[in-house]
Amino acid sequence: MKATVILPLALYASYSLAHETKLEEIEVIEHEETQGLVDFVPSVTKLTGAELTKKRQPSIGDTLSSEAGIQSTQFGPNASRPVIRGLDGDRVRILQNSLGTLDASTQSLDHAIPVDVLTIDQMEIVRGPMSLLYGASAVGGVVNLVTNRIHYNYEEGFFSKFLVQGETVNNGLSSAAHLNYGKDKWMFHVDGSTRNLGDTEIPGYARSSKLRQTDPQPNEAKDKLPNSFNQQDNIAVGVSKIFDRGYAGVSFNHFNTFYGSVADPEVSIDMTQNRFEFHGEYRPESSSIRKIKLKSAQSDYFHKELEGSETGTVFRNRGNETRLEGINKNGNVRGVSGIQTQIFNFSAKGEEAFLPTSDNTKLSLFTFQEIDYGKNALRFGARLENSDIKKKASDNFGPSDEKSYLGMNASLGHCYDFSKSNTLETSLSYTERAPNFQELYASGAHLATGIFEQGDSQLTKEKATAVEVTYKSRTDKNQFTASVYSQVFKNYIALNPTGVVDVDSGLFISEYDQVDALFYGLDLDNKSELKKTDKGAINLIGKFDFVRAKNTDDGSNLPRISPPRVTAGLEYATDKWTVDGEVQYVAEQTKTAPNETRTADYTLTNIGYSYNIVGNLTSLNLFARVRNLFDVEARNHVSTLKDIAPLPGRNFIAGAQFQF
Repeated sequence: MKATVILPLALYASYSLAHETKLEEIEVIEHEETQGLVDFVPSVTKLTGAELTKKRQPSIGDTLSSEAGIQSTQFGPNASRPVIRGLDGDRVRILQNSLGTLDASTQSLDHAIPVDVLTIDQMEIVRGPMSLLYGASAVGGVVNLVTNRIHYNYEEGFFSKFLVQGETVNNGLSSAAHLNYGKDKWMFHVDGSTRNLGDTEIPGYARSSKLRQTDPQPNEAKDKLPNSFNQQDNIAVGVSKIFDRGYAGVSFNHFNTFYGSVADPEVSIDMTQNRFEFHGEYRPESSSIRKIKLKSAQSDYFHKELEGSETGTVFRNRGNETRLEGINKNGNVRGVSGIQTQIFNFSAKGEEAFLPTSDNTKLSLFTFQEIDYGKNALRFGARLENSDIKKKASDNFGPSDEKSYLGMNASLGHCYDFSKSNTLETSLSYTERAPNFQELYASGAHLATGIFEQGDSQLTKEKATAVEVTYKSRTDKNQFTASVYSQVFKNYIALNPTGVVDVDSGLFISEYDQVDALFYGLDLDNKSELKKTDKGAINLIGKFDFVRAKNTDDGSNLPRISPPRVTAGLEYATDKWTVDGEVQYVAEQTKTAPNETRTADYTLTNIGYSYNIVGNLTSLNLFARVRNLFDVEARNHVSTLKDIAPLPGRNFIAGAQFQF
């Protein structure tokens, strides 16, 4: 494979610092601490261990969709990205081990993220203003997918993990294995996974009752969602050397998936990514710079969109993302500073290509510092990001063109400790996001979304001012977080329908345009111990989220915004077993955009059980779960396919995980 991108040097912050009294613990995964994106950032959520096993679904978006403030694009069961507080696409950064995934998932809703949830050890979600620390395009938030392929701690000997899981909703079988070995300060890692999922069962008809009435068709799909299968395999290797004052390691991951696009029963996607990563760290013996970190990822991604057995369009993304960062501490001041680069070449070739070939380069300088004084902490940061986009000349997209944008971003935050377990955090941020190559240059029929996309090469930077207030309470018996937020956008880039039909494709034309917009909402997340016995504890779990988004130019609602959701659950946990149940109510969405249909309310019920058998050197976890217990028809308002693809029906899941 010929590399088209020269490996650059970069620096970017994937670490944020705070009071030691407020520092959140990172759970132990596979015998060692997982080196995640952050140790502390306001509005951060971490999923690890049993909690990740409980919520794991085939796609990243669906796995996270039960978290407060997070929904899923739900383009069928196989291609779903997270939506954070009403924002998605290029406004939410998906990272793998703190580096961009370098794929095509932001270019179309039917493009899956090339990461298997089965091989992830930890998932981190950053909501709100502080997400700007990880890129100007992360104005909505950040999701970091952490693996332990490159070890940074040494452990002698062999340790491993095996997982197998079956489910009834798609007659599916999934499996994964993690193998690790340490000797003479060297660490070796191998992991792999497979999935074989059939078409997904649904409660009733695929198309909504309203659509069946207004556009009746013969042979309506019922009980199964056509073309929702998924076949997937993944293999990765890693090796690292542990030194007295640091480590260095490399890994390689080959990911392949073949799945159906539920928007069209004749279309399927064959996707492959080969990804190399390098991680290194050095800890100076005596210096105010406590750590120097270097991370780099080189990716060759491509996928074919097949119509039957014929290839329609081939998407390709070859690129590199690198960051170099220095973590400082001197007295009561600590922080991180650095530089980050991202370079990639994107192309879409074929009769249905709606995007031109482009070269894209980003260079960013970053600093974030915290001053700790007693019960107060003052945080401030800044990011300078330059984006260059070069469109190549072609018959379909006209002559070459080049755009350059310089974005300035800043944040200011304050944290006050009422006590060791209660804090109040306030954040204010300003971000500038450059338009991406799709928003600038798209021109053609986008069959996956059923529209003709038209870009605008005259788009300017999107500017946002955000404020967030978060209260956190952390005690032995209660964990509570409440966040109120608001974001005001100037020149928000939106894909707006024109009502005009493209003559050649017969699809309605939608144009990228800029409007002023307002997003605001509330997230609540609580886990309380109701009763503790000699054998275990009964916990009450509650979540609530609410988001509104408006076009402030004309007062209309923005499309695909989730209605209010509330979740209540009970969990009884002992040393050996856990049983839980939860009910989520999603309200009817009446605050719709022009020409957008309403979505009815629904209630989903899930129950689960797990049992642990722990020996001196081994452990076996048996688990079972039922999702959508009452087989309710549910249509996700955030999904563009809500009228043709409901959420899965009742699903019995059973599996086992063995570690030694």
